[in-house]
Parts: sequence; C-alpha cells; structure tokens
Amino acid sequence: MIPVGEALARVLEATHALGAERVTILDALGRVAAEDVVSRRAVPAAPYSAMDGYAVRHADVSAAPARLRIVAVEPAGTVVATAVETGTAVKLFTGSVIPRGADAVVRIEDCDADGDHVRVRVPVPVRANIRDAGEDIEPGQVVLGRGAAVGPADVGVLASVGRSTVLVHQRPSVAILSTGSELVEVDDEPGPGQVVNSNAYGLAAAVRDAGGDPVVLPIAPDRLDDIRASVIEATRADAVLSTGGVSVGDLDFVKDALEAAGFERIFWRVAQKPGKPLLFGRLAGRLFFGLPGNPVSALVCFALYVRPALRRLQGHRRVHLPVVHARLAASVRKTRGLTEFVRVSLCDGPDGLVATAARSQSSGALSALGGGAGLLVAAADAGELAAGVSYPVVVAEPTLARETPPF
Repeated sequence: MIPVGEALARVLEATHALGAERVTILDALGRVAAEDVVSRRAVPAAPYSAMDGYAVRHADVSAAPARLRIVAVEPAGTVVATAVETGTAVKLFTGSVIPRGADAVVRIEDCDADGDHVRVRVPVPVRANIRDAGEDIEPGQVVLGRGAAVGPADVGVLASVGRSTVLVHQRPSVAILSTGSELVEVDDEPGPGQVVNSNAYGLAAAVRDAGGDPVVLPIAPDRLDDIRASVIEATRADAVLSTGGVSVGDLDFVKDALEAAGFERIFWRVAQKPGKPLLFGRLAGRLFFGLPGNPVSALVCFALYVRPALRRLQGHRRVHLPVVHARLAASVRKTRGLTEFVRVSLCDGPDGLVATAARSQSSGALSALGGGAGLLVAAADAGELAAGVSYPVVVAEPTLARETPPF
C-alpha cells in the first residue's frame, strides 16, 4: 500500500491537459482557455456619459449657478456633430458619446430645464461623470489569459471585444464500466442476491459535475472474457472508471483483464479507509481508475483522485475540492495505520463550523454521502478523534453555500 499523498501525486504526475477546440463563447463557460485572447479595440470605443445629464465646459460651470443654452440632444446610439462651446450644453443620456468641446457632464438631477436653456445648480469638476475611451479595455490588452477558467464576466468581455468564439481545452470523455454478475439496471427489479447498479449513475453524475462527458457502458458480468472485451471498448474514451473486481476475491477479474490488454500499473491499494483497493494506471494511453465496488468507496476515491485528474485534463490549475476546518461534535474511533475519511455533516456553531459524523460509516451506506456531506480527514497515526478538536474537512463546493446572506 502507498500513502494517500503519494497516490494523489502519482495520479497528477500521469495526467496532462487534453488538446484544444474552438467553441462559441457561451459554450466556453466553465472551460479553460487554451489561448491568450487579445483585444483589437478599445472598450469603450469613445468617451461616454455615465449619467443622464448635460455635456458642458467645466469653465462654464466651475461656479454655480450657471445658465447655458441647449444646442443639441444626443440619445445613446447617436452622435451629434454639434460642439459644445462657451455658454452652451448638449443634453445626453447614459451611454451617449461626449461631444467635442465638452469636458464634464452635469447630472440631470442637478439641473433645471427652462425651454432651450438649462440652469446648472452645482459646480462640477473636470471629467465629472465621463467614462474615458479604453477605460475598461485598451487595444492590445490580454482580456482572457491562457489557462484561465471562463466565467460569466469573461463571456461578456469576449463579446465586448468582438470575439464570438474562443479556443478552450477539450472536455474528457469518461467511460464507466461496472463489473459484477449481481448487478441489474435501474429499471429492473432486483432478484435474490442482486443489487441495482447505482455506481454507474453516481459516478456519471460526478463526472458531469467535474466537467467531463460520461459514457456508461453495459454491465460486465464476472467472466474474464466479458470484462476483457469491455475494457478494450472503454479505451475509446479519454479516461476509464471501472467499479468492482480490483480486490483479491476469486471473481475479481479486472486486474487480470487489464494485464492481458497491456495495462501499465502505477499503483494498487492505498492506505486509506474507505477505498483501499484503488487501482490506477494507463491503458492504451488512457488514464484508468479501478475503483472499489462499494458505492461509498467508489465516490470517495472519485472525489480525492479522479476529480482532480479530470480537472487537470481540462487544463484547470485549481483541481482539488476545498477544505474547511470544523470541530468534531462527538468522538469517533478509527483504524490506526490508515488515513480515514469520515463522512460528516456540517453546520454553523457559535465558534465556527461543527462536524457531526454520520450514524453509519459503512462503505455501503451511500446516503451518508448525500445532502452535502463532507469528508473529515483523520490522519493515519490517529486512533480516536476527540470531540471538540478541529479537523480538516474536504467538502463539495456547493456545501460552502450558506442559508444566511453575506451582508
């Protein structure tokens, strides 16, 4: 067995970003840029008014009140040829281009209109309420850097500089292969000794949540030839997740099928609970994760090892789930020598987050991972986790959301 830190390091060392593809900017949301996007234009293209009001010469309104003649009206989207000269003003709206000769804008609420004249009640400084050309973006500026994750604001920026498409890293396709003669599909009624193939659906959802495209393969029964054929089919994807058949039982054929197909094993078995019999390596140049068959073990291994790898395949730099610290509500016993990931629920306490261990820590108790549960990290050398002590907790990102507003 290898320690959890070494296992994760080996996974990431073997993982490299996929190639690039060009997509529309809306389809780029959440993807990672594979190019530097450089603006060829200034944004805004010309000085414009930040307010409804009047374009004026500062010299005319440096002392108030001042009475000016309105020589033009310029709705946003139009440009008047009339210049602002001494004693005159042009009525503007938010977004109107600043006419020649003006060096300030007076807010409409600071003025009184009087026919073709306007009375300015307050003095305004030079450049008041004017947004300068290029104030947001200048020509030649990198508006989206290679390696940056594209967010909603980035999509708006790309549109503003006239880019309708952008080069991003590809999404990984991920084959999901469930093995076991006891498995049945979700719409089938399980018979004696049978269970529904929940792993395939949980892992497919996890793949999609991590930004990948899941491809669920048919269930492979516990026969070496069937598993070998399914393994070969799975290598059409960028990464492969198998569940079951990686331990030491008489019907655990996945390792044998992989060896027959030329599998390059990087490690097997990690000093952790749950998820000890994790297998990882390469098959036909693809990342291959042999996950345990127990549903909790499979999803815990996904969160800790597979998700970071899928994120790195997409070019992300931040690949790991966030970690918070929480005080344990009640003591928990654990196995010495194994890093244990205790399933906990989190709530706000008077001195910060409080973690409460799930009633069942069985690797078959999938419901203990639902509802935004976290994974409290218990060090390998610990024997009992004490109540009231703060421990690191790996959390799914939505778990960080709060019911109470931030302000």
